[in-house]
Amino acid sequence: MNPRSYRLSRRLSHADVDFVGELKLSALLGMLEQAAVEASTEAGFGAERYSAEQRVWIIRRTRLRRLMPVGGGDELEIRTEVADIRRARSLRRYQVGRGEVCVAEATTDWVYCDMATGRPTRVPAELSQALFGDAAPTLPRAEALPEDRPEAPIEMRLTVQPSHLDHVRHVNNAIYANYLEDAAFALFASQGWPLARMIAAGGGLRIAEIDAEYMKDAAAEDELVVRSWMLTAADFTAASPPSSAELLQVVDRANGSGEVLRARTSWTWRNASAVLGGRPT
Repeated sequence: MNPRSYRLSRRLSHADVDFVGELKLSALLGMLEQAAVEASTEAGFGAERYSAEQRVWIIRRTRLRRLMPVGGGDELEIRTEVADIRRARSLRRYQVGRGEVCVAEATTDWVYCDMATGRPTRVPAELSQALFGDAAPTLPRAEALPEDRPEAPIEMRLTVQPSHLDHVRHVNNAIYANYLEDAAFALFASQGWPLARMIAAGGGLRIAEIDAEYMKDAAAEDELVVRSWMLTAADFTAASPPSSAELLQVVDRANGSGEVLRARTSWTWRNASAVLGGRPT
């Protein structure tokens, strides 16, 4: 068993919440990543060591489920621990709590890479030893997301901007969440429910679950196209707001040179808080 469990506490600011008052998915993903970085540093593997050894951890897959909304002013605690270590990969688990209540849970599958080549390389024995002693477990991974794509997606094109890059100079996983969200709203608008109509109805569809596989890096000035398909949904033709939706979303290079990201996202309706920046319902 892994003896190391790291805890990160943070009070949410109003800059962290969205148009219904809920914690933005990108902000939540950023908090999970920060918890992982701090946990690694506490274990003796911080930024200086990784830089000296020319190594870096890159997220290969993120799976996250939100159990209830949180909003501005809420105090959250993220508890994280390493679940296993493979040759060049490590699965990390997270639980996000508000007091005694679990509000979200997630895993990230990290790949240990050579900075110069970008290729996976073996996790050092001393890191495995520090976390698990002589017997690091290896766990099965979730099945890959299906490659088959339905017909006629709704497309959103974009150019990677400098503000989208992180410390290793590629698009951060939290930024991809923004791409997926913006593209999803283009799809919702095509079904008759643009953002303005949702706000007028008192809320909006928000991401409740995400399962994202990162295939390739994207860098500044790359031209990307986000393709979105509705897999299942509540009735978008009714006068009342749609209660839920499930999407398949893919981020491709616009020049056709390869897939960057594949994701399934599940959405649920949130009613905006009556108090500005307050927790939605």
